Amino acid sequence: MHAVTQGEDRYHGVQGAFPRGLVPLAIFAGSFLLFWVQPMLGRALLPFFGGSAAVWVVCLAAFQFLLLAGYGYAYAVARLPHATRGRLHLGLLLLACVWVVLLLVFVHAGTASRRLTGVPVLDVLLFLLTAVGLPYTLLAAGSTLVQAWVAEDLGGRGVYRLYAVSNLGSLLGLLAYPLVVEPYVSIGAQWAAWAAGFVVYTAILGRLIRGRGRTAAATAAQPASPPDSPALPAGREETPVALSARLSRPWLWAALPAASSFLLVAVTNHLSTDVTPIPLLWALLLAIFLLSYVVGFSRAGERLLALWQVLAAAALVVAAWRSATGSGTAFVTSVAIGALLVFAAGLLLHGWLYAIRPPAAKLTRYYLAIAAGGAMGGSLASLAAPALFATLAEFPLGLVLLAALAGWFTWIRNDRELRGLNEAILLCCAAVLFLVGQREWRAARAVVVRTRSFYGTLTVTEQKIAMRSGRTGVQRNLSHGLTLHGSELSVPGVPRFGTSYYGPLGGGLALRFHPSYSNGAPMRVGCIGLGIGTMAVYGRTHDLYRFYEINPDVVSLAGRTNLFTYLSSSPARIEVRLGDARRTLEEEIAAGDAPFDVLVVDAYSGDAVPIHLATREAFEIYGRRLAAGGILAVHVSNWHIDLLPLCKAAGRALGMNVRGVVSAGDPGHLVGAAVWVFLRRSPLDAPLPSGAAAREVIWKDVRDVRMITDARGSILPFIRFGAQPPVAQPEIDLRALEALLH
Repeated sequence: MHAVTQGEDRYHGVQGAFPRGLVPLAIFAGSFLLFWVQPMLGRALLPFFGGSAAVWVVCLAAFQFLLLAGYGYAYAVARLPHATRGRLHLGLLLLACVWVVLLLVFVHAGTASRRLTGVPVLDVLLFLLTAVGLPYTLLAAGSTLVQAWVAEDLGGRGVYRLYAVSNLGSLLGLLAYPLVVEPYVSIGAQWAAWAAGFVVYTAILGRLIRGRGRTAAATAAQPASPPDSPALPAGREETPVALSARLSRPWLWAALPAASSFLLVAVTNHLSTDVTPIPLLWALLLAIFLLSYVVGFSRAGERLLALWQVLAAAALVVAAWRSATGSGTAFVTSVAIGALLVFAAGLLLHGWLYAIRPPAAKLTRYYLAIAAGGAMGGSLASLAAPALFATLAEFPLGLVLLAALAGWFTWIRNDRELRGLNEAILLCCAAVLFLVGQREWRAARAVVVRTRSFYGTLTVTEQKIAMRSGRTGVQRNLSHGLTLHGSELSVPGVPRFGTSYYGPLGGGLALRFHPSYSNGAPMRVGCIGLGIGTMAVYGRTHDLYRFYEINPDVVSLAGRTNLFTYLSSSPARIEVRLGDARRTLEEEIAAGDAPFDVLVVDAYSGDAVPIHLATREAFEIYGRRLAAGGILAVHVSNWHIDLLPLCKAAGRALGMNVRGVVSAGDPGHLVGAAVWVFLRRSPLDAPLPSGAAAREVIWKDVRDVRMITDARGSILPFIRFGAQPPVAQPEIDLRALEALLH
């Protein structure tokens, strides 16, 4: 026991090998920097690579594999001779310090390349690898290496608790960026602060490496302690939970984190698409996921496994029941259940993972397996699932996977003290399988067409309408989750008209306010966001309507005449340009393309506002694409984001007059309530139609904010955290519709 006590003394600084607090500080700092750089790089890339959803998905996959590379590096380095591994790691850290400092020159000069290969996915990957490939890999390896050093010098299973410190650092780094850093600090200053933090981290690791070298001889002279002896003084040894050999297989080191990572992405996709859009949902769920690792890799995580079984089973049944019955669209309840599911699953799987940790001699192999499992599970849900499935199949698969693991754990463990409870848990797992089957059967009946791509899942639903006059109509909707992209009513003999957000008092006002429309003069109209092409209903002969759309599936569905006919039936000349709107507009400016009389920006109604389309630089591009007297029309109907202050700031920054109109829905005309803002350099004084069900925005009541720029600011200050009613798809009023048709 003398050797164990001496080891504890060295850890706490008596002999100077590990100064007090330096080990947890090094692990915490490395993990904090690791999760700070992830959203920072994504934010920096958005102005150069359009389409926020695509950028974040690629970044997530890239970081998962870089994390795996870091753990693989740590595993390889741990096999090197004692003196070599410290010098090698410190040398690479110093090289990475030089690189991150040099990278500041490129960041401040704004020389990030927009086109390296011409393929956006490869361009993003190459940027990430060249920017932070080496430093990120070394940061990912740091926690494992430091824990391996402690285990070698002190021995013991207690070293695994430092993994909780690592996840706590990751959690705080993740939350600090959107809440503290992004809204107030420019991209250049963020890079400078991160580079300084990396240099400080390197100094801390250098101190630990030098301390280990000075103590190597003293450690060798002491009596050897068993390799798995606890790094705790007498009387404080851990008593690990006894699990069956079948529940402690090494393959579970990878399978358990793979399952939890898969479920995290599946729940995030489910809530963002099928239930309720909410900004920063991914950050909330990832934070809860990391918290489950913090609790799981602790005494509570291991000793309370029976409680985590019950909690996971209950969360599974509630989530599966709400999904199967279609009652899971309430905002607060749905997010709460999703968060509970991620947390409960994480507590069970990560507590189980901690309970089967191997002796300290296998620490690096254990962490490598965890990283491999996490990368595999996350990649299957974020990259493979969109390519393999036309639906959000990863969510029901995640429920089935968790139910299977929880049931297997309960069946094999068979705790006699919880016999009745074990049977209840097994019954819950069986109920989940039944409810998931019911959900899939119900969902298959409701959709006419469903497509899925890199940009999400789109559904076309159809509803037949029997008129009192004997005529039959069909209403088709295009939606991304609960975000309506357009609605068209087809009744024989009835011409098309503007529906959803594009009625005469919505998007149609952009045309009504322009003199050329009332004078019958030809017009050039640009629309950022295609939907089903509803704005084309206002097109006339000799007009040009050009739509900008990044999602190829939207272009394909809007052009299918058996579904939607706004584009094909318009007398105007229709053009659709595929790609990021901002980059395309910049290219048109450089080519000297003719300006627009009206430019419609309809890119803000979903859950994730593309920030590169909402900055001052973006609005300046919009202004440059307008002809003299041109109108910029911005659709700001949004569930959880108040963009009126942004538009007010944009008008002030560009020196444009701002007018806002809030219109009520008209069920008989299939027109939904909408909020539109119109900007023009000359006054916008055209009156609203008499008796219109609309009101003007009173701008003095809209708060003043500073305009977001490419370098500074975020959408966070515009989020409404209170419950807000959505701008919903209107119900059909058959009596009013019949009057319209007559």
